[in-house]
Amino acid sequence: MLYDRFLLALIVFGILVAIPSAVLPQGRYIRITASRVNIRADPSTSSVIVAKARKDDVFELHGMEAAWYKIRLFSVKWRYIHKSLAEPDFYVASIPDRSSIRRGLFRALLQAENRAEAKADQRYPLEDRSGRPIPGNMKRNMDYMRLLDDRYKLEVIHKFNVQPPIHDIIISQGVRYNW
Repeated sequence: MLYDRFLLALIVFGILVAIPSAVLPQGRYIRITASRVNIRADPSTSSVIVAKARKDDVFELHGMEAAWYKIRLFSVKWRYIHKSLAEPDFYVASIPDRSSIRRGLFRALLQAENRAEAKADQRYPLEDRSGRPIPGNMKRNMDYMRLLDDRYKLEVIHKFNVQPPIHDIIISQGVRYNW
């Protein structure tokens, strides 16, 4: 019985070693390997470009679809990066040491969110001049706001020279400390 388990473990180990590393993800994150990379709304090169990632940006990996990595930026929508432009990576979240920088980052992220909401309301108003709801604009407004939220917040992340996965940490600290 012990011999059978040992043999089974040896076979499983041999299979895992034989499988190329590209098949087994190395972590819950991906790191961008090209200089400028399109982050898309759907897994297709003809899909809308949501934002531009930079070399060495790190994103949390939520799965794969064909030749695409599935990630979540800052909105609740899935976003996609082509597999040829990134690689699985290990990442440990590292936030800025100084609270003044974290506070500034929090405020800049909120401003980006407000800017996205204002632009979406301008492009797809929810009500007409008489205050009646405009049919269909609620979904268009929300989709556009989420796209802009991802775009503007990634710009903030780049400006502060931090990685996207710390977004949730900064937001929770900002809310907790009432920044």
